[in-house]
Amino acid sequence: MRGRSPDMLVLALMLAGCESVTLGGAGVVLGPGPALCRQASLPQVTPLFTEGPAETGPIVLRREDGVLVTEVAGRVRGRHEREDRSSFFTTRSFENRSYRLVVEDAVAAGRSEIKITYYPIVDVSMYGPGTNFRSWKMYGIEGDQNGGYTFHVNQGMRQVSPRQLEQTVTDNPRVGRPLVVGDILDFELGIYLAGADAMDPNPIVGGSAYFSDTFRYQVGLGGLTPENFDAAGMLGPSVEARLGGGTTVPFVALADGTPVAPKYAFSQLALNIQWPHPQGFLEGRRLFYTELDTGAHVEAGNPPLPLQGVLGPMFNARSCVACHAFNGRGVLPPVGEQVQSLVLKLTGEPDFGDQLQPQEAPVWLSRVESQSVTLSDGEVVMLQRPVFDAGRPLRASARLAPALIGLGLLEAVDEATLLAAADELDCDGDGISGRPGLSRGSPGEEPRLGRFGWKAEHPSVSAQVDAELAAHLGVGGTASAFGGEERSRLVTYLRLLGVVPQRVTAPEQVRRGAEVFAAVGCGACHLRELTTGGRHPFEELRAQTVHPYTDLLLHDMGAGLADDSGLPEASEWRTAPLWGLGFTAQVSGAVNLLHDGRAGSVLEAVLWHGGEAQRARDAVVALPREDRLALLAFLDSL
Repeated sequence: MRGRSPDMLVLALMLAGCESVTLGGAGVVLGPGPALCRQASLPQVTPLFTEGPAETGPIVLRREDGVLVTEVAGRVRGRHEREDRSSFFTTRSFENRSYRLVVEDAVAAGRSEIKITYYPIVDVSMYGPGTNFRSWKMYGIEGDQNGGYTFHVNQGMRQVSPRQLEQTVTDNPRVGRPLVVGDILDFELGIYLAGADAMDPNPIVGGSAYFSDTFRYQVGLGGLTPENFDAAGMLGPSVEARLGGGTTVPFVALADGTPVAPKYAFSQLALNIQWPHPQGFLEGRRLFYTELDTGAHVEAGNPPLPLQGVLGPMFNARSCVACHAFNGRGVLPPVGEQVQSLVLKLTGEPDFGDQLQPQEAPVWLSRVESQSVTLSDGEVVMLQRPVFDAGRPLRASARLAPALIGLGLLEAVDEATLLAAADELDCDGDGISGRPGLSRGSPGEEPRLGRFGWKAEHPSVSAQVDAELAAHLGVGGTASAFGGEERSRLVTYLRLLGVVPQRVTAPEQVRRGAEVFAAVGCGACHLRELTTGGRHPFEELRAQTVHPYTDLLLHDMGAGLADDSGLPEASEWRTAPLWGLGFTAQVSGAVNLLHDGRAGSVLEAVLWHGGEAQRARDAVVALPREDRLALLAFLDSL
């Protein structure tokens, strides 16, 4: 019961009108009513967001004349979608290289016509090549990286002004007929910005010839889809596989299923991003990739940030990306080497404060302690617990850098939705007693619900950014040189990182794995589905049905996963989201799961589960080999 007296809890629940409760696995019957029991244990929290309009208008709206209007936005790309360079970020991507598109669809109003208007952030080239509009991909020819860019239509856009160009689509040449509801209009732009020709006025610095994203527009329905309908390519994601709802990015792969630029899977803009957020995203990314002492951008060819020297005297890293490479999970070094993307949170260590910094004492991975688990079919799995050495004994909690996709969506889930899954006193007797993390504000204020951090200690992306800047980079508060504008850009970047889709390459095995996942009880904490609320300031994140596989609650995971803090909650951890799990090795270069990176595979992570998850863990151990492989295939598909 996390250090509280059961007798006092029973008394408190009786006074609160609770009628039954389970304590320590035994039922204490006060009468019927687990719902009342659960309600009595829930805290009062302050909502993170209040009712009000979003920063941008609706993504899709229907005009009075019946025309559907879809707002689209993006960034320039270095090459076509199925080439690696399309996923990269071009040199000076944060300067003058974002755009807005408006799609006006009259098909829903009974006319075979769609007008697309392109609004670049700077002038297009006046004397160089014109902006191209390529549409209606020729399906079935995408066998390699150089064979997937043939479109039925390739023509110049009509220039209304240097920052407004238009294109009208009236038929579907792929099948030779007028447009109908349900067609997928896939298109890309060939972009030439001012400077493509030496005579251009107002030339930009750096490159000027680019491509747009490849967009797939849903004719007569409005909005973009991440689904690739080319029969020669990797199909999907279907609606059910869009883990991030409207933010889900396409899975770009070759015909044999090989992902294109998988290291950048966690780096893309949300598919439904709205203007002007792409520019804030790109400027936030620049800060994320900047060393805060010298201002140097870690990607070659980019100019230094004028804002320099804001790195504190005590720091774990010089840039955000040093620990969160490609927005992925941190990795452990080989035994005997110093850790880079892991920190030690301290308890009762006045000499060092709340977190150990390398300037105080470097932390080394000194050794691993091994144990084995034998599965039902005789397979033996070795588990290894890392042991860190800072030169002296410390009451510490090791924390590895987590993956960063989907943060804005998790921030957008209403408090009531998350609290509905909480059951701190296990009132229903199912052995699962998740409790909300609470973030305390000023004295007398009700707390906010914790969502981020291994211990669910931070209530918002903004709070997480502030905490990480201070703890890991030594950056002062908002009154410092790294002030509110810079932090706002970082927050925009982190909120709007697109979520990868579920990838289903062996449908029957993955389907069976999903059934096993539910049957053994994994879904009791790793909730498959959440729906975001309607109060987040970003329209992109409102009313989204998403599949993060988390409840964002704290659960007792048993002594085997307890940290060395010595605190009563040492074995409590927030349920980690599972979206993007299958890309871990490709993004991070290695697999190090759980809070201290001890698990070198998904199966190892499962086998470390204890406490509330002991029953589910034991069920996995007992699975027939075929079901276990199906479970792992399902998890790898996420």
